Amino acid sequence: MKILVILAAYNGAKYIEEQMDSILNQDSVSLDIMVFDDCSTDNTIEVLNKYKSNEHVSINKREKGTGNAPRNFLDAIRSLSDEFVNSYNFIAFSDQDDIWFPNKMFEACKMLRKEQSSLYFSNLNLWDENTNYKAIINKSYPQKKYDFLFEGGSAGCTYVFTNDFCKGLKKILKITNYYDWELFSHDWFVYFYARANGFKVSIDNNAYITYRIHANNSYGQVNKISISAIKERLKYIKNGWYFNHIKEFSVFITSNSVESKIYHLYTKNYFSRLYVLIRYNFELMRSSKKFIQFFIISLLPIRINKHK
Repeated sequence: MKILVILAAYNGAKYIEEQMDSILNQDSVSLDIMVFDDCSTDNTIEVLNKYKSNEHVSINKREKGTGNAPRNFLDAIRSLSDEFVNSYNFIAFSDQDDIWFPNKMFEACKMLRKEQSSLYFSNLNLWDENTNYKAIINKSYPQKKYDFLFEGGSAGCTYVFTNDFCKGLKKILKITNYYDWELFSHDWFVYFYARANGFKVSIDNNAYITYRIHANNSYGQVNKISISAIKERLKYIKNGWYFNHIKEFSVFITSNSVESKIYHLYTKNYFSRLYVLIRYNFELMRSSKKFIQFFIISLLPIRINKHK
């Protein structure tokens, strides 16, 4: 099996070498790494130049920055030709500051093949390097009928998908203006695309990645189990997290579908939102605990401009 790893980089000089080595040292697979540097201002490129002689590594320095990792990842997908994608069996996303276990890609591809799935994701081993706090981030809850309407699968750095899935994703990205999509989440977008289009998804209850949290990792902080992490998630929600995504995702849903009805009622008013939460309840999220949190948060008196 042949794998393409897309690594999004920005000012990652402190960590990127360790991650590059962990990818290149994967067991029992053949892989190439395409690094997309988002106009780093530190010495990331100098560190990456150590790999210039490696035939399995290509370094792409953007002339104009995308502004964040989600855009960097998806712009990378859009830049790949179908012919190039077809030369690989699987495509994977990689952050610049994680550490992969040697069997990560082998296990992911094995599950995709065994279950004949199009998209794979897994649990993660969280490590806060500042406090040495460690925990398992559980993303392996069973799928629910409408879970993709309000949440993604796992952290995008665990995503692995087939070449056919990649080509389909590329087509939809070309008609999606994710640059103007406020609080855009590529993790959620990829999972939504998979579920809304009937692709089979494999969820691994194992964790083959050390997901590093550090001072400059703004997204990673949200995944911690702490009061500060809860406050950070609430800040996202107050800024319109659900409403912004519903507005954009609604374009990809059939107008007379149940999914469209759920989105319409959730955003209509307080009482219609309560109806959705009671009527569809635990079908809306994979984790019962997370649904209870979602239920409470959805009914908080938060002022959100849903037409933003």
